[in-house]
Amino acid sequence: MQNPIIIRTMRPTDLDFCLKCVTHEGWLSETRQTFEMFLANDHNGCFVAEIRGAPIGMCIATTYEISGFLGELIVVPERRGHGFGHQLMEHAIGYLRSRNCVSIYLDSDLPAIPLYERLGFRTLCDSLRFLGRIESQTRKQMRPLTASDLPIINTLDQEAFGADRSFLIRHRLEQYPTLARGLEREGDLIGYIMGQSGHDIVSVGPWLADTSTCDPIDLLQDLACHAKDVNLRIGVLETNSEAVARLRAIETFEETQPCRRMVLGPKNDLGRSNRLWALSSGAAG
Repeated sequence: MQNPIIIRTMRPTDLDFCLKCVTHEGWLSETRQTFEMFLANDHNGCFVAEIRGAPIGMCIATTYEISGFLGELIVVPERRGHGFGHQLMEHAIGYLRSRNCVSIYLDSDLPAIPLYERLGFRTLCDSLRFLGRIESQTRKQMRPLTASDLPIINTLDQEAFGADRSFLIRHRLEQYPTLARGLEREGDLIGYIMGQSGHDIVSVGPWLADTSTCDPIDLLQDLACHAKDVNLRIGVLETNSEAVARLRAIETFEETQPCRRMVLGPKNDLGRSNRLWALSSGAAG
């Protein structure tokens, strides 16, 4: 029997379908701007599966030089159980391989782990999730980030993350400028925190801080001043034990269902720096 599924690149006209998918899944951090960012960065890595012209699933593949990241995998409920998610993933993996990605990462919801294991992914660590509020407090050394800060931010971020994700940092600054804050000392930018407005939440990240030069929680409390009294959502790898301990110590934060950081191919520590106190995106690392 001929395979009924067709996988093609995503188009701007697919955005309503993407939003319907993430809304049904309860992914509060994902907005139209999220998918516009992925399309602007690399529309060839954004995929929609369809049957007889009707979209039934999607997936995003992001290239980071010799590494890749997969996310936003959703198949509509009425089409699950037929292997369409597996085919979408194989297609996205093939794309990343064609871009010379040796190591491919993702953050998996727990029910999807068997799917990814069948594709050859293996677990590296838990990718934890926190949700709640923190007392807001302004800091004299904190200031708004501007476009002129992008070169130093990108340099700091690439050193910590392990690859260039300047497209995401620029998007955060342009789309959510009030949620982009920098920590300055003696005229030098030594840390920063950014956020993305979602559906009644602010997703924190990227958040970069070195505990030898500052208290990372100072950045979070400053961001809370600009988050319009909504919950903050933070994702962080369990390998950053200090960040995990500090977030668990905030009584007004709840630790929600974790994800699993998984890899296909050799691991190269992408995104595992202890200077990274929040993931930038569940779909982009």
